[in-house]
Parts: sequence; structure tokens; C-alpha cells
Amino acid sequence: MINVPELRFEEFNKKWDEKNLNEVTCINPVNSQLPEIFFYIDLESVENGILNKKIKISKKNAPSRAKRILKENDILYQMVRPYQKNNLFFNYKNENYVASTGYAQIRTKQNPYFIFQIIHTSKFVNNVLKMCTGTSYPAINSSDLGKIKVIIPSINEQEKIAIFLSNISIKNFFKNRENLLT
Repeated sequence: MINVPELRFEEFNKKWDEKNLNEVTCINPVNSQLPEIFFYIDLESVENGILNKKIKISKKNAPSRAKRILKENDILYQMVRPYQKNNLFFNYKNENYVASTGYAQIRTKQNPYFIFQIIHTSKFVNNVLKMCTGTSYPAINSSDLGKIKVIIPSINEQEKIAIFLSNISIKNFFKNRENLLT
């Protein structure tokens, strides 16, 4: 594997490190007890990176899959049919959110926007699909997800790439939204 991309910001020249995803992230971190009232995110709540639905629910009425207590900058990775890429970068503050165990919860000390972009690359998704079981509803478990290889640059390069890709994503989001409205 070549550990540097062809296209690169000129101020960076170090090789990228190849790591397993679980070496640069914490997948499904240990959570505290569920809050009494929270917004629940199930597998139908996210589409194309957008939270379309959240259900306010009490702890006593919560489904058994409500276990992933979210913090800002967590990433939800759809474990069933991961080719759909219905993943979420969680950037909500000041409210309690809990996600279904149908998602892997990814927390990182790397740049979370960069990691979010990495998990959407064709290479990453194809490697995930190779490790999936099942045909109608291919799924991966969190320990296998952690074994997927990623290449990681320095944190400074991650930040620059993340800003660049976020700007492109935002421009495309508004461009596509504009096209839908006209």
C-alpha cells in the first residue's frame, strides 16, 4: 500500500501511517447510565449523513437497542448495509442523545471530520463489505470494523484536509439543495 496520496497540500511531505481503525479510534466506548429522557436515533433516523428523525423517549420506554450515549464529535457508523453510508457526524450540544446498537459509535483523538471522511471512501467501504456477513442485510460487527486499515497523516494535515473536504461538502449540499428548490 502506498502511504501517501497523489494529490497533497504542498507543505506536507511525511508518509502517512497505516493503522487499524481501532488503533486511532475508540469503537463503542463504555457509556454511563442512560439519561431519564433523551432523543433516540435508530437506523431509519439518518440518511446521507443527515439526521432526519429523532424520537424523544423516556428511559423506561426505550428499546433495548438504545445504548450508545453520544457526545459531540462522535461518529455513528451504520453496521447493517454499510454500503448505504447512512452515517452521522454528531455535532449536537446541550441535549441528551442515544443511538441504536445498529450503529458503531466511533470516538477519536484524531480529527473527527477527517475520520468521518475516511469511512466514506470507496476503499474503506469495500473493505468493510468484504468483512460483512449475510446477503440481504450484510452487516459487520464492531470488532471486525476496528480491523479495517486506514492511512493517517499528521494531525495538522488531517485538519487541513478536513477543512477542505468540509468546505466542498457544504458547497455541494447547498448547490444540490438549490437544485431541488428550482
